[in-house]
This record gives sequence, C-alpha cells and structure tokens, in this order.
Amino acid sequence: MKKKSSNSVINYDPVKLSDAADVHFTRTTDASGTTIYGKIVKDGAEVGNVAYSSKGGYMNTSLKPVSALTEDEVKSLYNQVPDCITEIISEN
Repeated sequence: MKKKSSNSVINYDPVKLSDAADVHFTRTTDASGTTIYGKIVKDGAEVGNVAYSSKGGYMNTSLKPVSALTEDEVKSLYNQVPDCITEIISEN
C-alpha cells in the first residue's frame, strides 16, 4: 500500500536560559517541510516564542513582554537558539 501522508511530531527537553526560564521546542515534519516551535517559559508563564519554517524560509523570535526576561536571559536565548534550530533540523 502506498503511504498518502506522513506526519511526525517530536518534543525536546527544555533548553535552560536561567534557573527560572526555559525554551520548550517541538518539531513537526510533514510533506510541506519542517516547522519548529519554541515556547519561552519563565516562572511557569509563556513569555515568548521561537518559530522556524523550512517551507516559509523564516525564523523569528518574539518576546512578550520583553521586560519579562532579564538581560542575561535574552543573551542566553539569542546565543542558544541558532544552535538548537541547527541541531533539530539536522536530525533524521
């Protein structure tokens, strides 16, 4: 039998920004490509997200409100996210 479609969802362990803040990544792969969503959580509340789409050719980050994260947490986020996206994309 020929497969009509195939969807795959993978959740990853949180990436630590600080003792209080993490990014929770999920990768979804289907016929149209790969989408990666990262929910930025601090003290149990969502304070932003990271989105990547191979089909749309974009990656963006949104912090809301930006004041929810410390300067060190923002630096940690922007230092780690590109490597996280690269690592997730490179998995088979």
